[in-house]
Amino acid sequence: EETSLKLSQDKMSAEDVEKVDVEGEEEEELDCSTPEVVNKYQFAGGVANAAIAFVSSEIKAGKSVAELCEAGDKLINEKLASVYKGKKVEKGIAFPTCVSLNNCCGHFSPLKEDSIDLKEGDVCKIDLGVHVDGYVALVATTVVVGSGPVTGRAADAIMACKTAGDVIIRMLQPGKKNSEITPLLEKCVDAYGCKAVDGVVSHQIKRFTTDGTKVITNKNVPGHAVQECTFEANEAYAVDVVVSTGEGKCRELDTKCTVFKRASDNKYNLKMKTAREALYKIEQTHPKMPFSLRDIDDPRTRLGITECVRRELLQPHPVLYEKDDEIVAQMKFCVLLMPKGPLKITGIDMVEGSVKSDKLIEDEGLLEVLKQPIKKKKEKKEVPKAV
Repeated sequence: EETSLKLSQDKMSAEDVEKVDVEGEEEEELDCSTPEVVNKYQFAGGVANAAIAFVSSEIKAGKSVAELCEAGDKLINEKLASVYKGKKVEKGIAFPTCVSLNNCCGHFSPLKEDSIDLKEGDVCKIDLGVHVDGYVALVATTVVVGSGPVTGRAADAIMACKTAGDVIIRMLQPGKKNSEITPLLEKCVDAYGCKAVDGVVSHQIKRFTTDGTKVITNKNVPGHAVQECTFEANEAYAVDVVVSTGEGKCRELDTKCTVFKRASDNKYNLKMKTAREALYKIEQTHPKMPFSLRDIDDPRTRLGITECVRRELLQPHPVLYEKDDEIVAQMKFCVLLMPKGPLKITGIDMVEGSVKSDKLIEDEGLLEVLKQPIKKKKEKKEVPKAV
């Protein structure tokens, strides 16, 4: 059954989203049992899907990574301009567009002066996020530059991501536990001769929160135990799988970090005027969500950001790398745990035959999970026969 939500602007239009009485909304925490919350998630998801589809279509040799990231962010802002005009509802980018290549694990969103151009065979992870009134839709996919099917180790990494995602969405059911999923993911990634990247987890998402307390880890790492949790109806999750052909251990190199987030719990009396100005501007424009230095064209403000990071008022999202010559792939999509089954609001479907790995899943337990439908079929009511 097809569950990927093919959101078009006519199906979930700006007018549908506007029906919510914003002024009368209480500040209590709402979940997916509230229709307007689902509407906002779906609208954000439609925008995120449109943005990642556009950037994916532009992945060609010779294209500038900085320009691709800028184009993704521009499209998000244009599509969001039609909703909540004149109303005090926050909306915008929930994670700036990143295009991370080959052995780069993520967060590469360079400024024009630090950009690089794509070349044939580059394995590009596109990652971005959108929010409407704090309801977040995150999405990531992996595209290889060039024509023809993807083969070799890149295909192994991409298929490991896809299959792990297929397992997670089938296991994301009320009553199931996160501890039931991780061993399956380890077997799944291992079948393709790959390793899940350390520290990457799928998070519960809530309003203005992309990293809720309930998580699913893609592998068990000694000394980094994850608290066991049970999934409940009407929760929302961002499923994130990042896989490497290497050991799955990423490190920082000397690539400039450009993605930051205000660490809202931290306070410090800044002495530098440029730092105070920078923090004020960020609190006005990006109070709760990550942002890119692309959004800040004032050199003085950029200068002040360094001091804000030093005082832990801003949390950097550093650019991380696997070993040279390894390949990293990523898939990310968001799921709402609705009464009729999981509702996938973001994610790009892989074109049949576009990725060809020579490895297969053979584990009986995994095959059994993958055979399950994502949504339970409705039981047909028996019609009483006429006497």
